Amino acid sequence: MVHAARKTGIPALLLHACCVLLTLLSLATLAYPQAPDDAASERQLLSLINQERAKEGLAPLDLDDRLTQAARKHSQLMAQDETMEHQFDGEPALAIRLSDENVRSDHDGENIAVDSDVAVAHAMLMKSPPHRANVLSPQFNAVGIGVARSEDLLYITEDFAHVLPNYSELEADAAAQQAINDYVRSQGLPLPTRKTRTQLTHMACDMALEDKLDSDKVREVPGVSSGVVWTAGDLRKLPPGLKKLLAQPLPSGYSLGVCFAPSVSHPGGIYWLVMVVY
Repeated sequence: MVHAARKTGIPALLLHACCVLLTLLSLATLAYPQAPDDAASERQLLSLINQERAKEGLAPLDLDDRLTQAARKHSQLMAQDETMEHQFDGEPALAIRLSDENVRSDHDGENIAVDSDVAVAHAMLMKSPPHRANVLSPQFNAVGIGVARSEDLLYITEDFAHVLPNYSELEADAAAQQAINDYVRSQGLPLPTRKTRTQLTHMACDMALEDKLDSDKVREVPGVSSGVVWTAGDLRKLPPGLKKLLAQPLPSGYSLGVCFAPSVSHPGGIYWLVMVVY
């Protein structure tokens, strides 16, 4: 049997706040004996997935322990309930489950299946277009696989993600500044001077709380001539508006604010950035 694959939708951030309900759910599961995790079957599925990707000239997926932990927890719930679901009552949506395991990603997806044989389950998944699309997606660079064995059945979860670097605040700020410097150099221009303005970091975090990019906030900064606000999963990728701004000399310098935060539209978190020029 194979269930339809799923890519993450846009869940309410309120799910993340329901920690009391989730704690009760976790305590309730302790009353049931856990089905043993089948590590050998997990390794077999990883090999089969990467064989499929190799056939299509795609890079192999890295096995991520954090994704595996999320996948195993979901497979345990399926084994406990003896059914297949992408999200059980009281269980967070996929993006939040991955975030709870400290995974930062900007794309994710999930395949689930139940069968008595790993190879048969994989073959069935590959015959289903949405499952096949997850396995062969060039957007993903990592996977976690959880297999819970209950009597003669294997409850399988494959959690896919495009995993982003887990930067500290200082590392994220440095990466964003390096991307700006690299682009300016590519235009043959002198590097502009960066001026410290902690207000911009707070501004970026406020936009995350409001789940809205608001360029009008830039005008609140004294002495600013223009600015750009944007979100990014990959800090190395600059938006067109910023590139246009950087394609000219900035003799009076600039200031930058970077904040990684979750929001309603990005429950797993994303970088919120503000740059102003003087």
